[in-house]
Amino acid sequence: MYKKGDFHIHSTFSDGKCTPRELVILSQKREVDIISITDHNSTSGLDEAVMAGEDLGVRVIPGVELSTKYNSSRVHVLGYFKDDSYKNELLVEVLKNVKNHKISNIKKLLGKNLDFYNTKDKLSVETGIKILKFFGATVVLAHPVLLNKSDFEKIIEMDFDGLEAKYFSNTENDTEYFLKVASDRNLLYTAGSDFHSCKEFYRIHGIIGDVYLNESEIYNFLIRGKLPYL
Repeated sequence: MYKKGDFHIHSTFSDGKCTPRELVILSQKREVDIISITDHNSTSGLDEAVMAGEDLGVRVIPGVELSTKYNSSRVHVLGYFKDDSYKNELLVEVLKNVKNHKISNIKKLLGKNLDFYNTKDKLSVETGIKILKFFGATVVLAHPVLLNKSDFEKIIEMDFDGLEAKYFSNTENDTEYFLKVASDRNLLYTAGSDFHSCKEFYRIHGIIGDVYLNESEIYNFLIRGKLPYL
């Protein structure tokens, strides 16, 4: 059974300061035995992380953090992959275009399969969710505490599988509130440090394991998220 899980971590393949292998080593030192690396709009570091995890006894759930917009608000959407679908060439191309803000290219790649609503030059939250689900991911709203409440109340109505109820920036009241939202809506929940670096001058992100799911929470996340347990 896994004891301690952190499911929101960044590597040098987006804006983190540690390589995927270094993240696995740090997780092991922090006694975190299951993690997800969720780089911004990139899955390029996942193979390295998974292999390092196999070497060092840390389970790595392949993940990604997708950049979307709701009106003028930035909304990050976490996707957790059940298998090696993160290697899908079409997904890799889509993520590259998300990173480069080429939404018209994504429409050409996926337009026959997905509804892009009325967006022109931005990726809507609804479409971001659909993209991740198209590639088989379990979809979670990242750090809801960073959204204003009125936006959150509308966004959480969308087709998410869960939300990041435990987050480094939360107060205890925040965490209680988001856990209740998850329970009331029958959503799964995750925990994330949003780790980027050990050397932040002003710490706006956590260190791996500062925020985590415990043994029973990890089990619930994996089972409800239809992610392989072993």
